[in-house]
Amino acid sequence: MRSVRTVGRTLIACFLVLAGPLLAAPALAAHAQGAVVVNQSSGTDSASSRQLTISIDAVSPSYATPTSTVTVSGTLTNDTGSPLQGIQVQLFSAQQWFTTRDDMDSYAAGNNLGYIYPQPEFDAGYVLRGTLHSGVTARWSASFSAAAAGYSSFGVYPLAAQAEYQDGTPIAADRTFLPFWPGNGSADPLSTSWIWPLIDQPQRDPCQQTLATNSLDSSLSSGGRLDTLLTVGSEWSQRDHLTWAVDPALLSDAEVMTHNYAVGGDASCTGSPHKPASEAAVSWLTQLRVGTANDPMFLTPYADVDVSALSHAGLDNDVKTAYDLGEKVARQILSRPFGIDGQSTGDGGAPAIAWPADGVADASVLTNLASDGRISSVVLNSGQIPSTDTPYDNALGSTTTLNGSMPVLLADSGLTSVLGSAPAGTSAGAQFATEQDFLAQTAMISAEAPFYKTTRTLVIAPPRSWDPSAAEASRLLSLTNSAPWLRKVSLSTLASAAGKLTAHKSLPSYLVGRDELSSGYLAHVRSADSSLALYEDLISRPSSNLLQTLDEAAVATESAAWRGAGAAAGQLALTKLNDYLNDGTHSVRILTSTKLLLAGQSGPASVSVQNTGPLPVQVRVMAIPESTQLSVGNIDEVITVPAGNTRPVRMTVHSSGIGTTVLQLQLETKHELPMTWTAQSLSVEVTRYGRALLVLIGAALGVLVLASVARWVRRRRREGIADGRSGGSG
Repeated sequence: MRSVRTVGRTLIACFLVLAGPLLAAPALAAHAQGAVVVNQSSGTDSASSRQLTISIDAVSPSYATPTSTVTVSGTLTNDTGSPLQGIQVQLFSAQQWFTTRDDMDSYAAGNNLGYIYPQPEFDAGYVLRGTLHSGVTARWSASFSAAAAGYSSFGVYPLAAQAEYQDGTPIAADRTFLPFWPGNGSADPLSTSWIWPLIDQPQRDPCQQTLATNSLDSSLSSGGRLDTLLTVGSEWSQRDHLTWAVDPALLSDAEVMTHNYAVGGDASCTGSPHKPASEAAVSWLTQLRVGTANDPMFLTPYADVDVSALSHAGLDNDVKTAYDLGEKVARQILSRPFGIDGQSTGDGGAPAIAWPADGVADASVLTNLASDGRISSVVLNSGQIPSTDTPYDNALGSTTTLNGSMPVLLADSGLTSVLGSAPAGTSAGAQFATEQDFLAQTAMISAEAPFYKTTRTLVIAPPRSWDPSAAEASRLLSLTNSAPWLRKVSLSTLASAAGKLTAHKSLPSYLVGRDELSSGYLAHVRSADSSLALYEDLISRPSSNLLQTLDEAAVATESAAWRGAGAAAGQLALTKLNDYLNDGTHSVRILTSTKLLLAGQSGPASVSVQNTGPLPVQVRVMAIPESTQLSVGNIDEVITVPAGNTRPVRMTVHSSGIGTTVLQLQLETKHELPMTWTAQSLSVEVTRYGRALLVLIGAALGVLVLASVARWVRRRRREGIADGRSGGSG
């Protein structure tokens, strides 16, 4: 299996030296077809390049047959700083076809191939009449017949256009490929499946109805990247049997935009510019929901999380959360079944498919995908394991995991590289080169073994952030549909076929990719997970919408989009989430004095819980004495503290001794998650002065009573004596 190849399109200057025999010998069977400069346009003189450049931007038809007349056209641009006269364009080809894809790459890069020679006869291709002024671009066109070129067998042939002076001195050249199809029966069709990605950077913010940036609006609008992919894909999905790969986070972000929403702002959810509902988001979601209702579709985990990095960091539960959340969101927005009901691809019970970032995974990652994501087959890049039909390219494979085996579909890494080589906004020549190279690569794969005993397959997977122009995307799908050596099938068909294979190759048990989210970054993610769990348990009766918003914002920080160049945006998202959670949890605290004087063995004490946050919370005050002689009662109640309010908490303190003891106070959530930052120390001083005072008072009262009784007795005695004396005298 070939390694990933980056195919250059514009010929470098060494082409003129290395091409040697190909350009110096008489060229092949091309006919002059007119000699008029078409569509000259003014341009800016490039002082840095100071050269004449030639570009091929069209070949019609895109592949030749025995009766074809092939027309090649392109542009000549004069950036020499001087006017040029007598410029002509010469076409070159050969009767020998390429035998390997590596040779095609070498040829495109400007290298000469010793086994390819030009035909011995050639006519002038195109003569530019008049003067080509500096800074001006002129169009050229020339034609030749396939029969005169001597094409014979099914395969890919070299095709070059050379700009030269009238005396034949070469100036510049450009190269492309021309597949040749002799007719029906020339090869067994190559079963081919497209993955069509709808994936973007996640924008979910912890603040409700808020996105991190508003970049999605332009992408969903007419002519934007995501609009182009959806519009063109919908047009060709049935004919080319496309399988959509959709990130549920994109659906959620677009759904937010269908109502008034905010952008950016700080962790307190203030300072966010507000936007009206986006018509582009409404239209895009409607088109996706209706236009793809019957198309095969599989989901990435929410936010297309970096499953490899999460698995390697031991965050297996986060992988499960991302898949569960993604399926929930997709069901809500697209109103179609996803998940373990066997409908993950939407085409009648096809297996759930995973597509890890960069198509790279090890055995441990596949094991986690199977258990935590309920995945039954995986798409990897073609460099991960050898084809079952080595040395020939074939997308079907099977590999072992730590718990068994898993079917594998190998997306051709060479085609992935080709598709990403000319995004929207590049020149017409660059986009044509991508289209023609794509077609030629598929023909070369088929021509490697046109009648191989086993049916061969091809999976085409563009880069996740693919950004083709509408014309380029449509052209690529049109070429797939029209190429006679390709047979279009759905991805689930190939996954089912791979499922019947015996595992023939083991992946490494542990393999960390170069661009994986770093262990340091994921340590902060782990901390955010803990903060989120505590905050969600702290809120009093949170709505399901609020909890989903928080979960989406947390999972979004684990996206594979934050690899490489996206690292800064990922760090911003994680920082804001952590700040939001810290602000929310630290808005709750205990208010109390530092000292409690306990006059007696038991006594009441009171503290308060303050909530300065925007949401009501539920907490319990925990009182932990440092000494066994102290205990606290009547404090187990969970209390609700409204937003912006303070609630008192009463408790009873008991002491079995005299002296000073420390009581540690701390809050915990309703499900006993500790809020460590609320810890307070309360010094409890026990004097027992109250009991002694009661004894003294009791003793004093006793003395007073006894004294009163004694006086009463004495008085009664005196009164008795007096009464006796009075009676005697009478």
